[in-house]
Order: sequence, then C-alpha cells, then structure tokens
Amino acid sequence: MSDTDTQTAGHDTDDRGHDKGPQPQRATPPLMPRPSKAPPPMQADQRPPIERGAHLLALSALKNAEIPFVVAGAYALHLYTGIYRDTKDLDLFLKREHVERAMEALAGMSFQTKMHDPVWIAKAFANDEYFADLIFSSGNGVAVVDDLWIDRAHPGIVHGLPILVAPPEDIIWSKSFVCERERFDGTDINHLILACGKQMDWNHLMMRFQPHWEVLLAHLTFYRFAYPGQRDHVPQWVWEELLERARLQENEPEKKKLCRGMIIAQGQYRVDVEHWGYSDARLEEVPTFRDYKKG
Repeated sequence: MSDTDTQTAGHDTDDRGHDKGPQPQRATPPLMPRPSKAPPPMQADQRPPIERGAHLLALSALKNAEIPFVVAGAYALHLYTGIYRDTKDLDLFLKREHVERAMEALAGMSFQTKMHDPVWIAKAFANDEYFADLIFSSGNGVAVVDDLWIDRAHPGIVHGLPILVAPPEDIIWSKSFVCERERFDGTDINHLILACGKQMDWNHLMMRFQPHWEVLLAHLTFYRFAYPGQRDHVPQWVWEELLERARLQENEPEKKKLCRGMIIAQGQYRVDVEHWGYSDARLEEVPTFRDYKKG
C-alpha cells in the first residue's frame, strides 16, 4: 500500500455503543496466487534474437574502439550465479574519461546516445526497447569506476563474444547502495556471496567500503540470516573487524544533524533533508556528487 493509499483503521463499538478505538485492519487475500516456485533458470542466449543482436552490436562497438569496459548487471549476475533476468538493458561499466568515446562509437553503430545523469550514467538506445547503460559510478557518486574494475575483471563470454566481467567484489560495492523502496539489491548481493564468497578478495571489499563499512555490515547481516548454513562464505576475520568497529564507535554529537540515508535511498530520505533540517551527507562525504552540485 503506498503512502497516498494509506487509510485510517476502522473503529468498532462495544455492546454499549462506546468507541473501542482503532482496530487492526484485516489482511485481504492477494488478487492472484503466488507461484509455488521460481521459474527455471534460463541461459543468456535464450534472449530474443533482436535483444541479442542489439547487445552484441554494443559490445562489439566498444571492443572495436578499444575502450576498456566490463560487463555487469544482469549478464554478470547470470555468469556468476546462474540467475537469469530479462531486463532489456546491457550494463557496461567504464571510467568517466572514456564515456564520450564510447558514446561516439555507439553512435557510429546507429545507437541514439545521451548523457542521462552526469553523476553516474549515459545511455545508448538501439531501438525503443533495447539499450545499453554506460555506467561510470553508482548513482550516489560513491562507487566510482576506476582502473581496479578493469584490472581485476574476470574473463567471460556473452553471445559468443569474449568480454571482461566486473569483479564480484565491485559489483557488491556498487549494489550495496541501492536500497530504495521500489528497488533493493540486497538479494543480488546475497546470491553473489553465496556463489563467490569463498573465492572473493575480502581485503579488497573491505577497502572499498572503508568510509561506509556499516553498509557492508548491514548487508552481511542479511546474508547470515538468509543462509545460516553457509555463513562461512564470509571470513570470520571480516565479522570480527566490523563488529569491533561497531563496538568502539561513539555516537556522533547530537547537534550534528547529518543524514547518510541519502547515500542509500535518496527517495525515502528526502523528507529528512527538505523538511527536518538534516544535511545531505552526499554533499559532505561524496566528492563526485559534491563537485557535480558545485558545477
């Protein structure tokens, strides 16, 4: 139920006609029954031919232009976990300095390109349905694509074309800040840890989260809950380090009204900044976002 749909609970009266106060609403059954099980996994090459063609053309354009990039998104999730997701888009991660060249290469292949948001993403449309996202940061400006995304990438194949797949550690880093009401990437993080946790470079992941280690701790707690029998996919030293940081952490001064919620869910924490007097942590702690706002 959305905020605008929220209604006051009904009131009942006792046998003397006195108001008994608000009563809990009875849950209504869903309009459609939920499926009893998830659909069987599909292979990436089972995508519609027109989708495969559009994505292959985009990949080939960047490879032919010798632009360093890695594949992430639904394709990377499938390659690492076997989970198939038909999202229509192709997520290509590259450094900000290479975005204009990538857009030119795609425009040369008849893609319609535009800078969608200068903080993190450009888009290239093959047609009205299929497109490629050129991503150079997370939407909050934290997980900036740097050389390590490319240098630590894993080899893979998409639609018969050899490519580089974004490292799972950096995918987790980027996805961890997607905690909006309408989209939460914690499930993807859990599946990546389940599939790759024992092989991941946890020192690298800890380095990535250095300023925002509490976000990592939160997601790892969700993982422990989801997979109690596979908790050893997260090294014990990681838990000990994060929990020790939490134990030693002191409260921020009460007068410091800073909202880091804007880093993980801008839509849900806007009220704090616009109406409750909290400052937007992105302007204080995220250089990429701060520089963009300064123009």
